[in-house]
Amino acid sequence: MTLTTPFPDASQSHRQPLTVLACAFFLWGCLTSINSVLIPFFYHYFSLTYRDAMLVNVAFYLAPFVACLPCSALMARLGYKMTLILAVGFAALGCLLMALAMWRVTFSLVLVAIFILAMGVAAMQVVANPYVTRLGPQETAAGRLSLASAINSTGTTVAPLLVASLLVIFPVSVGAHQEPVRWLFLGLAALTCGLIVLLYTRHLPDFRQLQMQRLSQRTRALFRESHFVMGLLAIGTYVGVEVAIGTTALSYLSDKSLASLDLQQATSLIAIYWGGSLAGRMLYGLVAHRVNAICAFRIATVMAGILVIAAIGFANLWGGVCLLLVGLMNSLMYPVIFAQSVRNLGDKTSLASAFLIMAGIGGAILPFLQGWMVDVIGLRLSFLLPCAGYLVLMGVGLKMRQPPAIS
Repeated sequence: MTLTTPFPDASQSHRQPLTVLACAFFLWGCLTSINSVLIPFFYHYFSLTYRDAMLVNVAFYLAPFVACLPCSALMARLGYKMTLILAVGFAALGCLLMALAMWRVTFSLVLVAIFILAMGVAAMQVVANPYVTRLGPQETAAGRLSLASAINSTGTTVAPLLVASLLVIFPVSVGAHQEPVRWLFLGLAALTCGLIVLLYTRHLPDFRQLQMQRLSQRTRALFRESHFVMGLLAIGTYVGVEVAIGTTALSYLSDKSLASLDLQQATSLIAIYWGGSLAGRMLYGLVAHRVNAICAFRIATVMAGILVIAAIGFANLWGGVCLLLVGLMNSLMYPVIFAQSVRNLGDKTSLASAFLIMAGIGGAILPFLQGWMVDVIGLRLSFLLPCAGYLVLMGVGLKMRQPPAIS
């Protein structure tokens, strides 16, 4: 079977491996987005407080602290390909546990399942991001990563539509313990197992570190790289605001005092938020060689901040539209930050990737803080927190001096 590649500029020897890796990007996009859009479902189904519902995000974004450094060590010893297969296996196990948790109607088991699933997703990111940057010339790494991220955004766009359709087609009954979520995760488990077979049977160029230094030595050397340290701050903040808005925009759209849509409509519209990331990343991947990435990054952070402020001011359906458009502004931030952060790191790339994915803890901290702010000062004013996050990203953009290594 011949795989059609979404990387037309890649060399012939790299096209098939990049296409297989694109499947991994799509899968973890689905898993990440489903995690966020199911929070309102868990809130109602398990009769939770808003803060407790946000524990789903906490569990999801704490997992990298357990998974990433061991994953980096496995990449050095086993190689990128085998480590990626193990990562997808963890994601499959998490999906199966989630189906079991919904069958048992146990929220604590839901959190355990999400944590295990997120370990797999985090490990997939640790391997796949640098994998894509190393499959080709360094000067086109940001463009390849942007196209791969666009495929990831396809997953994050499709997933909310799938969840919304399931909740409409299959009625939810709390008393009778009837819901379609368990079947959704059984299907995702089958999908992840299919990806394992694809990874195992296809030839992928492999990388591994032949000479191992002690972790402490490699870490000290890595943290002497100022562009990497700045990337840590930027990734943590970016993931935090993206997840916070992606989660609370659903509540904004369905809140009776704000956009006042029903939950099914709001869930469907969240696809626009993630679809903006898809469109922006695809466009950037195609024109990266003509664009000053640092300038584009600065403009995107300013526009995102303005849109969030507008959402606070409007407090109606137009405010919800502004929040959905933030997804487009977010689109090029991740590939630019990541490509800049791992530039010219050589054998330290796998460790750098692990720390950068761990910086995604911002995706647990900022949504949890915003959830607390919702309970204290209300949903509308809680968006002041993402505004502060975009101010931080503006500062990072101003600190960026060296042009990104793209052509």
